[in-house]
Amino acid sequence: MTNGRCLCGAVELTVATDYEYSGYCHCSGCRAASGSAFSAFAAVRKENLTVRKGLDDVRIFQRTEDNFSHFCRNCGSVLFAIVRDGEYAHVQLGVLVDDPGIRPSFHVFVGSKAPWFEITDELPQFRGLPEG
Repeated sequence: MTNGRCLCGAVELTVATDYEYSGYCHCSGCRAASGSAFSAFAAVRKENLTVRKGLDDVRIFQRTEDNFSHFCRNCGSVLFAIVRDGEYAHVQLGVLVDDPGIRPSFHVFVGSKAPWFEITDELPQFRGLPEG
């Protein structure tokens, strides 16, 4: 189990299981939301994520047809996104208080990565989303 919280502490969440995969997303939306070159996330089935405090402080922004970003209305921290036909939660690694026990193992949307950022690790890179 891992716990997370937003910057101001109004929202707290718990993930009750191991994460299935983790990666870095370089899409323009993640760059804008994070204010950085990419976002780092780990995925679980949605039913394994619980907002245990501050549910009324969570706001949802529909980024795409299949990406609903959840953030704190007070401090703006991006907490997680509901993706993959509503079945998965991509939890932002930066909001986790506990070690998630998984490390990012790939880069997605490198076709739109920030031109000023250079990927220097040896992880697999995908121009968009991986096939399958």
